[in-house]
Amino acid sequence: MDSPSAPQYPVYPRYSRAPSRAPSRAGTASARPYSAMSNATSTAATRVICAITQGRGVAATVGMCFFSIDTGECILSEIVDTQTYVRTVNKLAVCMPVEVLVPSTTLEAPAGGMLVKVIQENFPNLKVTGVSRNFYNEAEGKRYIQELSFKDDLDSISMLVMSKFYAVCAAAAVIKYIDTSLNLRFALHSLRVRYESSEGSMLIDYDTVRALELTQNLVDPKSKYSLLGVLDNTSTPMGGRLLRSQILQPLTDKQTIERRYSAVEELTANEELFFGCKSALKSFQDLDRLLTSLISIPTKPSIKFSEQRINSIILLKQSVNLISEAYEATASARSNLLISVRELCRHPSLSAVKALIDASINEDCVWAKTPVESRNQRCYAVKKGKNGFLDVARQTYKEATEDVMEVIAQLKEEYDLQQLEVKYEIARGYYVRVPIDTLRGEDGEGPVSLPEVFINRMTKRDHIECSTLELLKLNGKLRDALAEIILMSEQTVEQLIEEVRSHIPALYKACEGIAMLDAMVSFAHVAVSSEKGYVRPILMERTKQLPRLFENPENKEDEDEAVLAIKNSRHPIKEIVLAKKGSQFVENDVYASPATSRFQIITGTNMSGKSTYIRQVALLCIMAQVGSFVPADHAQFPILEGIFARISAGEDAEITATQSLVSTGGEEGGGSVTGTSTFATDMAGAAFILANAKPRTLVLIDEMGRGSSVRDGLAITTAIAESLVDTGATVLFATHFLEIARVLSGRGGVAELHMRVDVEDSAAAAGNEENTGSTKLRMRYKISNGVVSPTMHYGLRLTRVLPFPKDMLDRAEEISNYLDARETKSRAKTGLKTQIVQRRRTILDLLTSLKGVWQYCEETLGKAGEATEVEERNADVVLGRWLDELQQKFVVKMMEAGEE
Repeated sequence: MDSPSAPQYPVYPRYSRAPSRAPSRAGTASARPYSAMSNATSTAATRVICAITQGRGVAATVGMCFFSIDTGECILSEIVDTQTYVRTVNKLAVCMPVEVLVPSTTLEAPAGGMLVKVIQENFPNLKVTGVSRNFYNEAEGKRYIQELSFKDDLDSISMLVMSKFYAVCAAAAVIKYIDTSLNLRFALHSLRVRYESSEGSMLIDYDTVRALELTQNLVDPKSKYSLLGVLDNTSTPMGGRLLRSQILQPLTDKQTIERRYSAVEELTANEELFFGCKSALKSFQDLDRLLTSLISIPTKPSIKFSEQRINSIILLKQSVNLISEAYEATASARSNLLISVRELCRHPSLSAVKALIDASINEDCVWAKTPVESRNQRCYAVKKGKNGFLDVARQTYKEATEDVMEVIAQLKEEYDLQQLEVKYEIARGYYVRVPIDTLRGEDGEGPVSLPEVFINRMTKRDHIECSTLELLKLNGKLRDALAEIILMSEQTVEQLIEEVRSHIPALYKACEGIAMLDAMVSFAHVAVSSEKGYVRPILMERTKQLPRLFENPENKEDEDEAVLAIKNSRHPIKEIVLAKKGSQFVENDVYASPATSRFQIITGTNMSGKSTYIRQVALLCIMAQVGSFVPADHAQFPILEGIFARISAGEDAEITATQSLVSTGGEEGGGSVTGTSTFATDMAGAAFILANAKPRTLVLIDEMGRGSSVRDGLAITTAIAESLVDTGATVLFATHFLEIARVLSGRGGVAELHMRVDVEDSAAAAGNEENTGSTKLRMRYKISNGVVSPTMHYGLRLTRVLPFPKDMLDRAEEISNYLDARETKSRAKTGLKTQIVQRRRTILDLLTSLKGVWQYCEETLGKAGEATEVEERNADVVLGRWLDELQQKFVVKMMEAGEE
């Protein structure tokens, strides 16, 4: 790899099998917008109300309960948070509540006021409501949980929340609020109540979510160009919600992630399975909302509610049949996750629900979208013979409908209006529509005339909508008959719903299985749609046991080393953007070892791709821990527990200003952000990162310290960098301060990289000797070893393509040369110490490279005796060449370091 200490593996395993009929991205986009889950106003978003309460102390305990009114889900969480409430804010970002409840007294208390202030600063559009402190009652919360939880889950959830005082109090508050303010209650043992701890998922703070564009593009919130927009090819609202939640809180359990990898791999390799699942998923309605409508009990019933009940049963009938189709679609699945989904789709309760529905609902009753068909389906949903009065009401309704058709036929005949159209709306009932052209003379001229019998006229473009007194009377008769039918049908439907409720837990589990299947199919779709292909990641928790020759007795942490190594990685979002413009994204290798290169200082000129590179690494790590394949040839990841970013917002303004003047060798992949970061914002972000960075976290720093003077900015940025080295976190530190690389060059785990830029003297190349100051910068967007050369003065060369006076530019170059000379004299005094440090690092790099090849041999050839003679012979040849090359590089580096 073209990165520090990266072992040059002879070959890399790559997955390239793809179904030949993979649906195109464009086709998917037209069927389902990429931005479907990008913001809270989406049709797939749900109404979530959150109640929060907190304890007192330095490390405040925050209890939270999120209640989704639309999906019937109640999530309890209790977090021991910091004074910045980072985990609380992260949880709010994941669940997206529309309203947050806090005790009224908290709004006035100093400590509580700080929590509210943090929430309002991060979510300015979120409604914060104060409620009575009496709502937060532990005894009431436990009673609600006992009464509303699924019976099968009751024991486990009770044990989990037994000691979670603040979470239980929050549950009491939110359920009480929904009851008193929204007049909504739920049937006994009908809610999905679960407890979610703050462990078990990667922590991504809210600023990092925005900076990495995980769910929303910073420039255009409606754009599909975000990580969610790229990965979201889901067919169901449940799958879309699950995918968004997983992107915001990726998994940290290796076994669970590996199960997802296996499912995605099987879907990409098995064309019949992939398209069968895709076809089975496309007709699903929102099952979460449907099931919630069956368990909700409004305190003020109405005829509208009765109609919704019948609609829900019709949808449930269709959904149960679709679940059976999903089971059949996964019949050939072999991966554990898909088998689990298949088992959820054939639960005995599903057959019982189907039998109950078939006993009361007509077989030909299906969900309809038009008002007339929907009304007729509700009228004839219940089977004949279930209620004698219902059958009489239906007959009355049928006769009234026939009378309407007869009246309209008479109007056509009597007034010679053969193009008279019959229309129906729920609010207006039946009415007629007359084309205006049919009311004019033969020559198309003359006034519009319509018989006086037609009343309630409304002219709309090329037609007139109207009615008659007789039609109005018949519509009233129809409404009365329809209301009577609905009320009588509701008795049978309510009895059916009551019987179905005992099977609600199995229906919810099937719904979760469908959501998971949808997410895995979406990952498979992304993998097979890419021209260059995606690869299955390799997750690392600890390295293989090494032979004694390579053991380092002074550093026992090497045994727990998990290396980040990606071959030919690509930015998942920018790759698509550039492909639409007819360009290709420049691939880059990534290598970060805890021993030699966990802190990477990345230098380079403006527009060279530093920001894109560090964002790209973070996005691929998130994709890997969500369960998706990643755009690369080979990918090996450590399991991260957190990602924090402090990314500058000023880079793109510079790109826009100079993009047309600088000749580039590829397309810029920099992200798009708005606004300008200040020194104060940088420092606040850095303080937050230093407080939360740990060995298993990834930190992204981009252009820190530019908002102050050069001296102060360099001083504080260097100090921050030194502190980050001590945290043990993996850090990608993009900067223009070359002095930082010199200061940290002696620290263990620090590596220097730069984005390669070629400089050409365009005038000299053209044979113009009089003006050789004209230069051209060619951006390669390729990561390379070492710090960018300070003598190249990329900034000065960049300004020469702008309309500055030549005298001013010459003076700037003169000053720069003078400063270089002073720095060279100063650096000569410390040259010996630098040589010693470089030699030590070269030896450590050699050790890391040898470890890498040992691991490769174990993975490729397996245990002793398993490899064939041909494989061993080929491996000997490849490894021999590799070791010769490694030896030559080692000798060169030691000579450069001054070794005699």
